[in-house]
Amino acid sequence: MAIDRATASILGLNDVTGGDAGGEDVAVPENDLTFADGASITPEEDGGETIDFAPEEDASEPVDHEDNLAEYMEESDLQSLANDILDYVDEDRKSRADWESMLSQGLTYLGLKIEDRSIPFSGAAGVFDPILLEAVIRWHATASAELMPASGPVKTQIIGQPTPETEAQASRVKEFMNYYLMEGAPEWVEQNDQMLFWLPLVGCTFKKTYQDPILNRVVSPFILPQDFVVSFSTDDLDTCPRATHIINMSPKDMKMRQISGFYRDVELKEPDYLDDKNSPLDDKSTYTQGLTKPTDSDEAPYEVYECHIDLNLVGFEHKEAESGEDEEEPTETGLPLPYIVTVETGSKKVLSIRRNWKEEDQSYSKIQYFTHFKFVPGLGFYGIGYAHILGNTAKGATSLQRQMIDAATLEMFPGGLKVKGMRGDDNNVMIGPCEFRELDTGGMPIQQAIMTMPYKGPSPVSMELWKATRENGERLGGMTEVAVGEGRQDAPVGTTVALMEAANRVQSATLKAAHRAYRREFKLIAALFGQFLPEQPYPWPVAGGPNVVMRADFSDQIDVIPVSDPNVTSSAQRMMRAEALLRFATQAPALHDQYQAYRQMYVEMGIDEKRIAALLPPKTEAKPLDPLSENQNLLNGKPVTAGAYQDHDAHISAHTVLMQQKPELVTVPAHIAEHEAAKMRVQVEQILGQALPPEGQQLPPEIENQIAVLVAKAMQQLSQPQGAEPTAGQIAMEQIKVEAAKVQAKLQEIQANTSSKAFKETLKLKSSREDRLTRERIAMLNYEKDRQKQNSQPKTFGTRSKF
Repeated sequence: MAIDRATASILGLNDVTGGDAGGEDVAVPENDLTFADGASITPEEDGGETIDFAPEEDASEPVDHEDNLAEYMEESDLQSLANDILDYVDEDRKSRADWESMLSQGLTYLGLKIEDRSIPFSGAAGVFDPILLEAVIRWHATASAELMPASGPVKTQIIGQPTPETEAQASRVKEFMNYYLMEGAPEWVEQNDQMLFWLPLVGCTFKKTYQDPILNRVVSPFILPQDFVVSFSTDDLDTCPRATHIINMSPKDMKMRQISGFYRDVELKEPDYLDDKNSPLDDKSTYTQGLTKPTDSDEAPYEVYECHIDLNLVGFEHKEAESGEDEEEPTETGLPLPYIVTVETGSKKVLSIRRNWKEEDQSYSKIQYFTHFKFVPGLGFYGIGYAHILGNTAKGATSLQRQMIDAATLEMFPGGLKVKGMRGDDNNVMIGPCEFRELDTGGMPIQQAIMTMPYKGPSPVSMELWKATRENGERLGGMTEVAVGEGRQDAPVGTTVALMEAANRVQSATLKAAHRAYRREFKLIAALFGQFLPEQPYPWPVAGGPNVVMRADFSDQIDVIPVSDPNVTSSAQRMMRAEALLRFATQAPALHDQYQAYRQMYVEMGIDEKRIAALLPPKTEAKPLDPLSENQNLLNGKPVTAGAYQDHDAHISAHTVLMQQKPELVTVPAHIAEHEAAKMRVQVEQILGQALPPEGQQLPPEIENQIAVLVAKAMQQLSQPQGAEPTAGQIAMEQIKVEAAKVQAKLQEIQANTSSKAFKETLKLKSSREDRLTRERIAMLNYEKDRQKQNSQPKTFGTRSKF
């Protein structure tokens, strides 16, 4: 193609050639050409070229997986998406309106709000029966003690065969997680304690575990049930198509997220308390606490919907290559992918859109941030709490209790009727003790001028109904008491434990459900530590100096689990089990380790490890002694053992006399048998002419079988009488000794090879330990250096370290 010189000058082309019709042609390259002013020439298939003087910018710039996709979308598409999200959430909230209304009534019958009633008369009883509140407080007290002990809620277990390295790794993970939850993230304990009050009341609560972009550390806040909305068809969180966290965000937090780039920096409508779309549960909670919403909107929070939803997002559709001739052309599949869409409801603007799957995950499995705590599994997604279980019972018991109090009030301070025209200072005369008032009855007897109403007072039937209602509620809610300390003092421990387990069966089931939920939460926290902790050893403060932990410690080899025991629901039940174990160990000392039995008892009593070590000094290994000393130790209950070098016949004779004198000592026959076994071993070794391998040593199968054949022949020779002339068996035993010497030589060769391999592994292990210690020392030096630097410089927003 050729263009004239004028056009060429506009395009900035100077390489021209002569042309026809008095003009001059410009040579145009065959490939695409872009000029300094932005104009471009694109060759076409028909031989022509397209000249674009104002080409649009390439919209296909690369987008990182973690980017806020809302920054790359058209405003019209974002507005359409925001409207859809708001409609979805409104539908989800309407679908559970009756559920929220029912729970709000449950809050009423907690009885936390003092009521002044004027029906059926002014000053009528406003008392609430405490059965619902009592059930909630009981469960909260038990769960707090079991699930959040003072030492920390986390323990670890090793997956696979334990080694010194994995044991040290498990210890570091346990100590760091307990430190972080109890001290490093101080809000966790307070919010968790509040959650353990809401959980038994409403039946379900939620936790959200994530890396906070402002605090720059892992957080796991408690979410009120009214602030977490799921779609109507949801069965569980893992398969939930749409879950929305309703966040009341302060203006400061909103601005910080916009400054840091986590949210889009768009203009938002000023929040107002009058615009709040609170649920009935929110309103009842505010009323029960005795609070009133302020009218000043300066402190009003933004209402933000963080929706975890599957979407076919405009501009980021899932595409797949066609299975045809044109395989390079991607096609849209229409597959919804998991995203996190954040919308501010007042302005109806999208703040962020982020992918909710791992970049390398080709199955697009959504990342789960939430943990669902259920009290009792319900008929659907939401659990059942005491508000459901005891709601009607609390309502009936409250009504009966108010009736009885009102009846007693009317009986003691009755109203009545008086004759018309009777004069007095006041129509309502209240007479105090030792006080007399004058009335003008017009000459009528006072008994005829005044008549009280025939109130009968509280009915015994009402009292029996109230008691029956309470008993049914206590039995249904698992609140029955078992008097384990009364009755026979020598009652079998197993019977007592069985009674306690039967009485606490309901409570045990609910604690097991909480135990499973905590395990899931701790796994989410550990996974975030494995993602965001530094790769180098990270120092953290402990008593006596800093300790270290690193990202690699949170691997699949270490499993984090709650420290609570899901099979034990109270300290009393735990003490009963420890007492039963100690009693069994005392009754059969030969079958039990008395030291461990007593130690377990002290642990369940809550005694500190240092005090336990002082009460129970470490066990001393028994040493071979003379027969008299061994008899003394047997009488005193001390451990004894037999030595290979001892005169076993003399020991057996001495111990046999003690056994005849003290037949109740069950340890004497066992010790005599130990000497007889040692004597037999010495005799077999004398016949073989070789020492047998140490007891308990692991031998190769072929060596073990050869030794077994030799020992069998030696035992036969040992059973034969010994004469003056050598017998054929004795001659054969000389040959056995030769064979035993060969076996011994082969065993020594195998042991030498094994020792060489063990030495190499020891050197490798030592090198690994020294490398880790070096890295820890470097981390300590950096920690001290950074701390001194931080102390000397003021902190500013955006410079906070990760942990």
